[in-house]
Amino acid sequence: MFGERVEDPSFGKESLVDVRTLETLASHTVELTDAEQQPTGSSIYEAARLSGERWPTPLIIEMARVTEGGAPAWRVTTCDTETNEHSVTTVK
Repeated sequence: MFGERVEDPSFGKESLVDVRTLETLASHTVELTDAEQQPTGSSIYEAARLSGERWPTPLIIEMARVTEGGAPAWRVTTCDTETNEHSVTTVK
């Protein structure tokens, strides 16, 4: 009513951001999965640290919230820049 925003925990915003400039290239509203609506034991920063990413390789190319063993976790996909091989790790 009257243009007030209604907060719904099942929806969020997904954005594609240029990592060099932090410019938002695209953004849209998405419906969150059950895993994305649950708090995890570790923050996104902690999950990134625990993923084994280091410079110059492997580098994180995707992070997603998933449910594993009935509990929310982070699925971290990394790329070995020397071989272009992708690896997936789950961090709780």
